[in-house]
Order: sequence, then C-alpha cells, then structure tokens
Amino acid sequence: MKVKTADAAGVSLRTVLVYGLTTSVLVAALTLPTLASVAYERTLRTVLLVLLLGLVGRTFLGSLLAFARTDPPTALPEDLPLVSVVIPAYNEEPVLADTIEAALAVDYPSDRLEVVVCYEAASTDRTAAIAERYGDEHDAVKAVERDEPGGGKAKATNYALQYATGELIASIDADHEFDPAAVERAVRWFHADEAIWCVKGRCYGRNPTDSLLALHATVERHIAELADLFGRQVFGGFTIFGGGQAFFRAELFDELGPFDEAVLVEDIDMSARIHAHGKRIQVDPYTLTYEENPATLSGWWSQRSRWARGWMQVAVRHLPRLSRNRTLSRRERADAVYTFSYALLPVLLVLVAPLFVLDRLALDSSTWLAGDGYLWTAVGLSPVVCSYLVFARDRRAGHSHHPLEYLAAFTLWFYLFFQSVVYVAAFLDEFVFDRELVYVTTSRTGDAGEAEPERAPGDD
Repeated sequence: MKVKTADAAGVSLRTVLVYGLTTSVLVAALTLPTLASVAYERTLRTVLLVLLLGLVGRTFLGSLLAFARTDPPTALPEDLPLVSVVIPAYNEEPVLADTIEAALAVDYPSDRLEVVVCYEAASTDRTAAIAERYGDEHDAVKAVERDEPGGGKAKATNYALQYATGELIASIDADHEFDPAAVERAVRWFHADEAIWCVKGRCYGRNPTDSLLALHATVERHIAELADLFGRQVFGGFTIFGGGQAFFRAELFDELGPFDEAVLVEDIDMSARIHAHGKRIQVDPYTLTYEENPATLSGWWSQRSRWARGWMQVAVRHLPRLSRNRTLSRRERADAVYTFSYALLPVLLVLVAPLFVLDRLALDSSTWLAGDGYLWTAVGLSPVVCSYLVFARDRRAGHSHHPLEYLAAFTLWFYLFFQSVVYVAAFLDEFVFDRELVYVTTSRTGDAGEAEPERAPGDD
C-alpha cells in the first residue's frame, strides 16, 4: 500500500469536478422523483428519519450508560507479565518524544516494560534521530528502523511486533501519551479473564484549541469513545477497538495472524476477527491515553476519509459472516449488523440533503410517522444532549473539558454533516471509481518545521 503525507496527497480540480458531478447525479436520482410523487417523498423522508433516530437513540442510550463505573475485578498478578509498547512512527517529530516519555513514566515496574519504536526509514524529519536517541539512553527502548517498500500503520505495526518480546502488547499511535495508570489497569483486565484478548481504553483529545476542526473533532471523539465504544461494553453489544491505542495478548497474533495490511482500518478488521474466534474485547474508559486530533483541513480530511473507506471495506468483508456467526450472542450479532450497516448512513444523509431545501419550495416536509415534528426536534437536539451527558460523566470522574467544547456541542451537527461529505467521497472511491488504496498519514501540530525544541529525557 502506498503512503503519502496529507499535503502530498492533494486534490486536483478535475477530481473535484468529477466527484461533484457524480454526486449530483446520485442526488438527482434520489430526490427529483419527490417532485412527482408525494408517497415517494414521504417514504424517503421517513426512511431518513428512522435511520437518524436509530443513530441518535443508540448514542443517547450510550451516553446514559457511560455513567457506569467499570474496574478490573482483580489486583495485579504476583508474576507480572512483560508488556511491550509498540509505537510505529512516520514523520512524528513534533510528538514522538512526549509519547516515549509518557510510556516510560507509567506506573508499572520498569523491568517489566519495553518500548519498541518502529520508525520508517522514509521519514523526512527528525523521527529517526529521536527514536535512536531514546534507544541509546534507555535500556527499555528498542529503536527499530523499517526500510521496506509499501507502508501504512498495519504494515509498520506488524514489522514492530517481530521485535516485541512481551506477553502483552500495547499498540499506540505516536501522538498518544499514556495516563500513568493505563498499563496497570490493562494488565489487571487480562489477569481477570483469559477470554479477554484485547483491552480497549479511551483516547482523550488534548488539543481542542488548535482549530475549529480540532475543537469539534475533540467533542466528537469524546462521544464516540464513551457513548459508543464504552456503551457497547455496558449493554453487552458488539465491542470494537478503534482509535490509536489498544492492548493485546501476544498469543492473539500467533492464532489470528498479523494485522491485515490490505485494509485501511486494520483495528476494526481485527475486532471482527477476535469476535469471530470466540474471544472478548474489554472496553475500559479509565485506561487512558491522551491524543492529538488533526488541526488542519488536509490532516483531518485524510484521516476521516481513511476511516470512512476502511469502515466500508470491513463492512463488506465481515457483515455477512458476523450476522451468521453462532459464537456471538444474538445481541452481539444484531449489534454487529447495526454497526456495519450504519457505515453508509452519512452517505444517504448527504444525498437526500436537498429535501430540506425543497421543503421551502415545493414539498410538505411530512413523513408517515405520527409526531414527526417532535422526532425531528429530538434528532436536532441530540448532539447537545449527548455531549453534555458525556461532559457530566467526565466531571464526575475528575476529567475536565475546555469551555469551548461546551459551545461546540451546539454546532456539532454542522461538523457531522461536513464529515458526511467525506463519507460520500470515500463511497465513490470504494464502490464507483475503485481507486487505488493509499494510506495518507495524519499531519501533526508543529509539522513543517514548527516543532518545539527537542527535550532531553527527564526534562520538565
């Protein structure tokens, strides 16, 4: 799989015109018949409302369930396992030193911890120098260079796993910083139940003031990590690990093989494989790492389009299998169908958006549902309600939010609609134009020579 930076990926005017024209054709095919048939219009609007209610209803339920407290039921084992922290790094100069420092500072015996920093030889900044310096100065750090064709996170992580000797593997992105208690909590979960093969913690955004995009992405991620991912755990649904951190038993890779290098979201693919194998993913929102959300349009677009297209790939691959897999409970199977089917909802949202314009001109805006006005209001208010439930839960747990995050909750629908446009582009890439897969890396704050001066290990 080819790898490009967000800036190098770019988009030509011709591409914009082709994608815009194709989208317009799809919009016309869906919405123009509403001018000739009231029944069609009401049916289409009803389908959209029902799907949105399913989405926001599930999110609201998850926001309430997020108030549940969860803790590993056992203490640390007497014979502590060796934990290998695997960090793939490509052009990560602005963040890599802080990530390594946080990994070395966790509340876990240093002689039972190793940090494998796998840096790409193709990096064009000081990533290699930072990795090698820490490898020279810390016995616990292995600096490993990967100089192979092709790339992507899955390929880099698989390469790094060859050098990891721990019984447990912590895989984190190079822009994540461990909470001091994260490793210990994960170890306790694995000790509690041998059927747990993966512990998914919470990725907590730490840069909401970098830009409007970073602000809204931070709020969106809080909802996703708590109301969605943790909510699944509480109601016994189809748990997944996504985002930039997770812990695994090393035996997982012996039995299931490495991460799939042919998909863009290897984490979601591996989640499905773990469940299909009859093992568990434990989601724990108190196993924390602090992440940086993209602050630029190019970085945000490249990340979200990679996620969107990857979800569609995994949905096509696993949805038929999981819906029939008897190793899952009925609730898990139903939740898996829900999860992967909703990967296409943002596409429908954009394609029928003209309905809301036509309401003012020619349509009556009604559905086949009684009280639809109240239902639309509930949909409109859901981001604010869910955001504030998450904020309240975090406040109870001692986690703070920037005041701007409380304001961003009121404009989150605009952000989510803009993100839906990304899903349309990903849909066209995957199913219409069948474009070549390219792993576009996420730019970091301080790229292009703006990184802070390098700190020596141990400096405050």
